[in-house]
Amino acid sequence: MVKRVRIVIQFLLLAFVIGATVVLIGAGGGSTKITKVTSQLVPHRAKTLRNQYQKSDTATVFLHGYNGGAYSTNYLINKAEKAGAAQKALVVHVYKNGVMGFKGYWEKSMKNPMVQIVFQDSHASQKTQVYWLHQVLVQLKSKYGVTKYNAVGHSLGSNDIVNQALKYGHDHRLPTLNKVVTIAGPFDGLTGYLNAETEGRVKQLAAKPVRFTRHFSEMLKYRKNFPKNVQLLNVVGDTNNGYNNDGYVGVASARSVSYLLRDRLAGYHEEFYSGAKAAHCALNQNPKVAQSMIEFLW
Repeated sequence: MVKRVRIVIQFLLLAFVIGATVVLIGAGGGSTKITKVTSQLVPHRAKTLRNQYQKSDTATVFLHGYNGGAYSTNYLINKAEKAGAAQKALVVHVYKNGVMGFKGYWEKSMKNPMVQIVFQDSHASQKTQVYWLHQVLVQLKSKYGVTKYNAVGHSLGSNDIVNQALKYGHDHRLPTLNKVVTIAGPFDGLTGYLNAETEGRVKQLAAKPVRFTRHFSEMLKYRKNFPKNVQLLNVVGDTNNGYNNDGYVGVASARSVSYLLRDRLAGYHEEFYSGAKAAHCALNQNPKVAQSMIEFLW
């Protein structure tokens, strides 16, 4: 019975690795262009936030990862609202038919608004997802007057956020990137997810990857495009099961973003979580991660 369970787990892990790798290298998925933008807003009074938090017009976008959806970022958004640090304003759906739909409410007087982005096709290639994210940001500035934004990404959503900034860093149609929170981002792909380095050893290693994946090498070409004055909080997990990963993403891959953006960031903060609550699909549901995100952003 135990052997059968292990085989099933290994199969599921392999399926995720194959699927996510396909997304990272740009194969698979369509290249759906945005053909229509819709808006369904309802009147709603802006919330009063707690005085302990900094208040600004900066919007914070949340983006899920491969095979994810709204549930991937709901916990983080709800925690921020319950803390009185920010308020959920918009949900942006990007549909397979090329329609981008904005739903929720928007007031010019609103402080610390949060915007949740949901891709109907969460298996689309990264090239497509980066394009979609870029289009959402363009609309946030042109339609809603957003001039600055923060971004929170989980898993491949972290890659989308960083790659969008690398590719479109000088696009004046975009709001200015302020702060980024990356949670379990496979920046150097999914290599090393069965690495047997000890956790203590991993923490001492340099962030520079031992081997660059094709995906990581491509990002390095555009690193000088990354906007200046951005602060980044990078959340890394290790289930501490002897394989030096969070169940899917190797610690070295998650940490490699600091090498990618070396000398480009105004500030880099890294938080390392260990144990069951540091698993890939648990980090974005972890109350300590949520609290760190809140303190970092607001």
